[in-house]
Amino acid sequence: TEITRVTTPTADNTPSYTFKSSKAGTITYGGSCSSSTTSATADNNTITFNTLSDGTYSNCKLNVTSSTGVKGNTLSVTPFTVDTTAPSLSQVTAVTSPTNDTTPSYVFSSNEAGTISYGGSCSSSTTSASSGSNSIAFNTLSEDSYSNCTITVTDTVGNASSPLSVNTFVVDTTAPTVSEETP
Repeated sequence: TEITRVTTPTADNTPSYTFKSSKAGTITYGGSCSSSTTSATADNNTITFNTLSDGTYSNCKLNVTSSTGVKGNTLSVTPFTVDTTAPSLSQVTAVTSPTNDTTPSYVFSSNEAGTISYGGSCSSSTTSASSGSNSIAFNTLSEDSYSNCTITVTDTVGNASSPLSVNTFVVDTTAPTVSEETP
């Protein structure tokens, strides 16, 4: 019987799995999963699957054959997904520069949903990214040039994207002053 399933999704491409066998014996694997562990005890057995590529595993099976040659029932491993790939980000719409908007908008694209974190001088109350285009408004910025703002997205299993550098932009909210010269 299954005791501890593989966490899904998981960023671990050699995940552990625990099952219970009523008898000791030799473990045989089927489907897309295998392990170097080939001996089972008459109790809980924790195995580590051999390296798996990113993807969903729904056909993994195992059984135990006792020392007398009696083959036990086939145990189907609960399906799980391996995801070791970080999200990929790209700019969609740059911040207009110069801008008189102290909470400028920026649009970027992510190929995975996840949690947004900010680096440099910019931040935002938007902390969730979806797969596809994401529009954010930066928190209030003072007049200045901004060249160090970054966005990172971390997916549900902890894979963090490379920081996406926001384009350099200038916030300018000061109106020009005009003075009259006297001759």
